[in-house]
Amino acid sequence: MLFAIIDAYSRACVHGEFYWDEKLPRLEDSLKKAILAHGLPEQFYCDNGSAFSSHHLLRICARLGIRLSHSRPYKPQGRGRIERFFRFIDTSFKIEAYEQIEKGNISTLAELNSALVSWLDGYYHVRKHGSTGCTPLERIAACKRVLRRPTMTELTEIFLWEESRKVDKTGCVSVFGNTYEVSGDLSGAKVNLRFDPFDLKVIQVWHEGTRYPDAVPLDLARSVHERVRSGSAKAKVKAVAEKPGQEISFFKLAEEKRRLAWAEEPLAFAVKDGVKPDGK
Repeated sequence: MLFAIIDAYSRACVHGEFYWDEKLPRLEDSLKKAILAHGLPEQFYCDNGSAFSSHHLLRICARLGIRLSHSRPYKPQGRGRIERFFRFIDTSFKIEAYEQIEKGNISTLAELNSALVSWLDGYYHVRKHGSTGCTPLERIAACKRVLRRPTMTELTEIFLWEESRKVDKTGCVSVFGNTYEVSGDLSGAKVNLRFDPFDLKVIQVWHEGTRYPDAVPLDLARSVHERVRSGSAKAKVKAVAEKPGQEISFFKLAEEKRRLAWAEEPLAFAVKDGVKPDGK
């Protein structure tokens, strides 16, 4: 499943990545990577799928000062830019990718995503767009806006999941089949638990705006939240026996063009007066 986020002004893909499923954590991962690389947008406009309409995503956007808005159900109007991007993925990238899968040049998810990066930076971003009349890279270079980029530490805290639980008389809470011990003076209180769904061994404990010592696992039946488990066991990139000496012609060419056009630098929105942050 491909998650892709584009910049409405330049049509640049600020992040695109294939995942084994379309669960909420994959959307969060894509959004976090886009923000880390390019800064905070004013608005995040998406459709009404379950991953896009969660309370957790709403809370994340509120904390970051991003206006979250959704297109109307069953109304494609307003999603034309991203829909056109996905059509181009279907008619350009996927055709070549399928051929390379059949030849055995792509057999893992990591290889598929590597090919996607090469295609985006070596072809899509340096190709003149039919609507804007220039390439996404040129349109960004002409933009003078500077977007704030949160630190990884800040984003990690903001993207933590939350659950509310009442502490029992013994000073313990149960969540997702696990039992944790919290500070003794919280017995009988309702607390907010903040955690990374990929690591349930660490649980932050908050009460009335104050952070208490982290919960101590007593019975850890599950170390990863079931909603973030990958579906890779059920879905795999079609694997074909590798054929030594074969090369990925189109993607190799795109990767070389990416190196020349981007000089190994990521797409940057932090451009002021047409000058990149490094002064070049």
